[in-house]
Amino acid sequence: MISAFIFVAILLLLGVGLRLSFSVFRWLYIPASVLAGMIGLLITQINFGDSISLYTADWKETLGSWPGFLIAVIFAGMLLERKPAPWRKSISRVGRQGLMVWVIVLGETAVGLTATLLFIKPFFDVPHSIGTLIETGFAGGHGTAAAMGQVFEHPTIQLTSGLDLGILMATGGLLYGLLSGIFWINVAARKGWIAKQDTKPEAENNGTSLPKSNQIIGYARIGKETIDPLLLQVLWLAIAFGIGLGLQSLVTSSVGFLESFNETVTTGLNGEKQLSDRLTLESIAGSFPLFIYTLFGGWIVRIILRFLGHETAIDSETINRFTSTAMDILIVAAITTLNLTAVATLIVPFAILFICGAMWTGFCLMFLARRMLPHEHWFELGLINYGMSTGTTATGFVLLRLVDPELESGAAEDYALAAPLSSPFIGGGMITVAMPLLVLERAPLPITAITIALIVAVIIVIGQRWNRRAAANQTMY
Repeated sequence: MISAFIFVAILLLLGVGLRLSFSVFRWLYIPASVLAGMIGLLITQINFGDSISLYTADWKETLGSWPGFLIAVIFAGMLLERKPAPWRKSISRVGRQGLMVWVIVLGETAVGLTATLLFIKPFFDVPHSIGTLIETGFAGGHGTAAAMGQVFEHPTIQLTSGLDLGILMATGGLLYGLLSGIFWINVAARKGWIAKQDTKPEAENNGTSLPKSNQIIGYARIGKETIDPLLLQVLWLAIAFGIGLGLQSLVTSSVGFLESFNETVTTGLNGEKQLSDRLTLESIAGSFPLFIYTLFGGWIVRIILRFLGHETAIDSETINRFTSTAMDILIVAAITTLNLTAVATLIVPFAILFICGAMWTGFCLMFLARRMLPHEHWFELGLINYGMSTGTTATGFVLLRLVDPELESGAAEDYALAAPLSSPFIGGGMITVAMPLLVLERAPLPITAITIALIVAVIIVIGQRWNRRAAANQTMY
């Protein structure tokens, strides 16, 4: 870990040097952390010989575990550093975000099945379930692709190359999501869609200095003779993270205890086991990522300090600096550890599905997000969804960091609070696994594709009407 941290530090310094030396990177809104990650990705892909490649492989393996941890740190500081929005307003925003995720992910399945019906099945002897590869790789990621590989091998499906195709789709989605996301950010910046956009300081001094008010960190909330003021803020963040870990452990162990009273021995093929595993309460509870729990951990710390009359002991600006630091390191780790090695089979059907998936996710970001998500941060929240739906949540936060570096828009909180509405079911949840086994190979493909497309259309209509009503209410008040 020490050598990996030094590796990241060197990458970040190189990224800073590139950002300050070449104005094109500032013009394209590419931060030093993204440049550092790209340099790291290049280094880990080049064969420098056995001795050096051994180090790069170790660094890549170590950094691979960092994004999930760092996202949890970032969310631990969100409600710790600022008060949450009123519950009534939050419920409305979170509900619309939940609907948007269902539209994106179910839409990936509908688009994939339609492409399979029109462009793939007439020319290739493949199962209907190949159409779910977009959701498997884009929204599900590498973990879902690995699990779905066993499902695709089921005798009713017999897509033996499903694991390879899923891994390749996940890898391609990560790269496409990052590069295309930067393109869409530049489009949005020039159209004025970014709520918190402010590039004036860099335009004047090339980003080498900032106004004095932005240079202060570690306000003294306690006397130095008691504890260092900066360390006190670290403690609040650490306690919030620890409470999140405890909540996750409590929920999963409690559900597991309840499951033990209704144990059944599952036998059969791997695909059926994957389905039965997804249908347990323990699996549903375990599908909630750690960052959801640490978000509430930060809220609990703030509530306790408020109850004790010491809420002023929290220095929001310093907490924000810590979470921004975690975000920069997350970006470097997430980009550096992209896996570019995958075995491609059925390249033409794969290319068709990939292009269709790319078109659908772009449509969701640039057209649907503005009409379904909260007006005040539709593009910022849409970017997180875009990263999630083309790769991983970490990719979404890489993109969000480019337009909302201080995470002030509120998009990250809405995303986290809405995650339980979708993560147990789609994008690698129980519906993702059940559909190929129970539906796709047993029902005519046209009926399945049309049915899912109609469901997506209905959700879009509901989401748009909800968003218009919420905007009208906001205007009234």
